[in-house]
Amino acid sequence: MNLDSTYSKLDTQHLLRLTEFGLKRLDWRDVETGAVTQEVVTHFLRLADAFWQHSGDPKQPHAELTSGKCSDGFVDVLRLLRYSHVCMLFGRELVLQLRLAGGHRSIDWVIGSDHAGAAISHSVAITLNAQHDFTEKAQAIEGSPLQFWRRFQIQPGETVLLCEEIITTAATLQAVCSAVSRNNHRPVTFVPAVLTVVNRFGSALFEKTPIISLASYDLHTWEQKSCPLCAAGSERLRPKLNWLKLTQ
Repeated sequence: MNLDSTYSKLDTQHLLRLTEFGLKRLDWRDVETGAVTQEVVTHFLRLADAFWQHSGDPKQPHAELTSGKCSDGFVDVLRLLRYSHVCMLFGRELVLQLRLAGGHRSIDWVIGSDHAGAAISHSVAITLNAQHDFTEKAQAIEGSPLQFWRRFQIQPGETVLLCEEIITTAATLQAVCSAVSRNNHRPVTFVPAVLTVVNRFGSALFEKTPIISLASYDLHTWEQKSCPLCAAGSERLRPKLNWLKLTQ
């Protein structure tokens, strides 16, 4: 988009009118700072076919989460963040929300998870002019995700900001936090805030630490044995592997 003397940056209402074609051509630098509301995030997710919610019909399948739990909704944020310009826009907006919340201290590292969290954490790190890396995923044990931190060492006095694309059960976030603390040779100082594009954890806190997000959704999550959709005969599907079948 070419800028001239009469051009004003895109505000929230402009973003809410974007089509799929417009989303793909959007330049994040043309968007007014602070224009990304929850409604904008939801609109973008729908344009990218990244937001699904169960209809209530037990003949339709429902989501099996990485944790092994069931859910009546799924937000595949990476389907949207594959557009790097949107990822940069969201990274900038998350940093804005962090600063508005009082997170003005120097941040030396931004760390995400393998691998969906790596994209947004990288965009946040660019905005903060910070170092960046992500933990490495390992085989889960008894349904709990494992992450490892082993390529770099965080030095004394350096601060670490954790950033994810979505927080659902917080199991991955916990695994990242544990990996960095466990595998770094020296104690790690974490920034007292966690960033995420989408919060569906059901709480604004992670272990007493504020979760700063661009959107929050109240989607239900159950253990399989207490899932009403399973009890009604609805099939469980892993969303990322069965997206078309799930969304049809």
